[in-house]
Amino acid sequence: MRVALAIFGTLVFCISASLSFYLLWIGKFTGTEFIAFTVSFAVLSLAAGFAPEIQEVSIAGNVVKLKEVKAEALKAIESLNRSRIEMLRFFLSLGIKIEGTYYHMEPVDPRTYPFWSLMKLIREYGCIEELKADILFSARALSRAQLNNIYRRNHNPSLNTGEVLPDSLELAGAAFDEAGINAAASQFDPAPENYRAEIKEALTEYSRLRELILELEAA
Repeated sequence: MRVALAIFGTLVFCISASLSFYLLWIGKFTGTEFIAFTVSFAVLSLAAGFAPEIQEVSIAGNVVKLKEVKAEALKAIESLNRSRIEMLRFFLSLGIKIEGTYYHMEPVDPRTYPFWSLMKLIREYGCIEELKADILFSARALSRAQLNNIYRRNHNPSLNTGEVLPDSLELAGAAFDEAGINAAASQFDPAPENYRAEIKEALTEYSRLRELILELEAA
């Protein structure tokens, strides 16, 4: 970095010196203007070359301490990052809360849509590690909700897994059990005809959530 700055400073000085000589030669500069121009760019070149060592700059009598300004800027950035993480943590928690009676007929829990939107932001901001526990908690809760969605459409007892989140392939084998689907459909008159399609949709979302869980647990 220091070498690059020195080279840059030298180039700036050489270019400015060549320009000032040319302007002096064609009569655009007086001797005084030539000296002022050359000295100004010489100082600028030195400043560029020694930028890391410059502690303060005086502008119109006002001293600006560069290291203090940099430290304050870094503190502000760190504070913003912490605030952003806490905001995302709050929204993750809020996104899976259930108030009052929560019931829906969709094969995919509506809470998954804002969850994936938050996950996109979390990945963009690079704060997965800081929010890992919160993401896992939400993903597991939504996975269990998807299991319930499948069980409502297939009453195969093996689907009632409690807190255990089964492998997606094993779950698929039980989820499409014809007897379980017929048992669930028989509770309605007329019996639903789209349970298999809805189970497939619910299972796809479950697999996506479980893949995220496995990714985070392995990290």
